[in-house]
Amino acid sequence: MDLKKFYYLYMKARDEEKEAILKEANLTEEEYGAFEYELKDELKLIKAERTAIPDIGADFVRLSRYMYESVPDQQKDIFRPEAVKALPGEIIPLPAIHIITKPDMTLWQAIDQRRSLRKYAETGISQEELSFLLWATQWVRDFRSNEKMEVAFRNVPSAGARHPFETYLLINNVEGIKPGLYYYHPIKHGLVCYKEGAEVAQDVLVGTFEQEMTVKSAVTFIWVAIPYRASWRYGQRAYRYLYIDAGHVGQNLHLAAEAIGCGAVMIGAFYDEGMDALLGLDSKDAFVIYMAALGKKLID
Repeated sequence: MDLKKFYYLYMKARDEEKEAILKEANLTEEEYGAFEYELKDELKLIKAERTAIPDIGADFVRLSRYMYESVPDQQKDIFRPEAVKALPGEIIPLPAIHIITKPDMTLWQAIDQRRSLRKYAETGISQEELSFLLWATQWVRDFRSNEKMEVAFRNVPSAGARHPFETYLLINNVEGIKPGLYYYHPIKHGLVCYKEGAEVAQDVLVGTFEQEMTVKSAVTFIWVAIPYRASWRYGQRAYRYLYIDAGHVGQNLHLAAEAIGCGAVMIGAFYDEGMDALLGLDSKDAFVIYMAALGKKLID
């Protein structure tokens, strides 16, 4: 779904006037007419589903209580999911964790001076700094696999050590790495190019409703949730844990950023359909859950 279709459906579902939709969605009369026919069934479904909105949050909390749980797949002896769903391709190695320089900043200082930062210096970051940021967020420090369980321990907490995320990076300004969209392999500690070229940044810009820090950053982190990795063990309650776990990752990124003279801002406002389509996700078994832009601090 492109952004024009999104705005058309968004506004039509709220019974906005035609003139307002033409202006906001930047549609021609011809496009509007085509959407009226092409998207009528989808619009009908959205309007029907919107009737559940007033209670959806409360229903989610209530129905994910233990009182309502069913037997999860792990207890049914259903084969365990993979702890890492790696993107195939040539690995671009990053500086090894054991050789990168450890920051001198104390945890006290990092917490004390952490702020959300949306404007960055033109200076990029080094591969060693990127390596450190990935170490702090999603690097696998211990991997264990057998027929019953596969676990990838990382430097952030996660319910049952399920770690239901994969990491993609929009690299705009990292020394020695071409701009583009990359997958981070957390076991091999390297990058796999998903889509090369600076033009992919425009897709991310559109996918974040034109939030310019996503393309002005040195790197923008995109975390993809794989819910079955957690629900295999915890059933529907796992969906609570997805968002808790995402918060752990975001805070580690913030503190790691401070330690290397960078600033970051977490991004929850993004165009779900667009970001999922960009990464080839089905929005059910895998979807973008959280993002963050990061870059060097401006010097006053």
